[in-house]
Amino acid sequence: MKRFANTAQKVKAILEVFEGREKLAGDEIVTRLRERGYDVNPGNIKMFIRYHMLYKYLRKESRSGKNLYFLIS
Repeated sequence: MKRFANTAQKVKAILEVFEGREKLAGDEIVTRLRERGYDVNPGNIKMFIRYHMLYKYLRKESRSGKNLYFLIS
């Protein structure tokens, strides 16, 4: 399993799981990162998105109590 070396690498890996203009839940982002070989914790990824990526790289939409994230275009 791969681990992230630094914050920039983690941001790049998270951005690469998005394909086009799709909206993904945090659990789906974690699943795709695991498919790519990263050892990740769902809670850590969700907190990282909130504090380092939200409104800079990603936007969120709350739908039926679940946050969906999508790329800022």
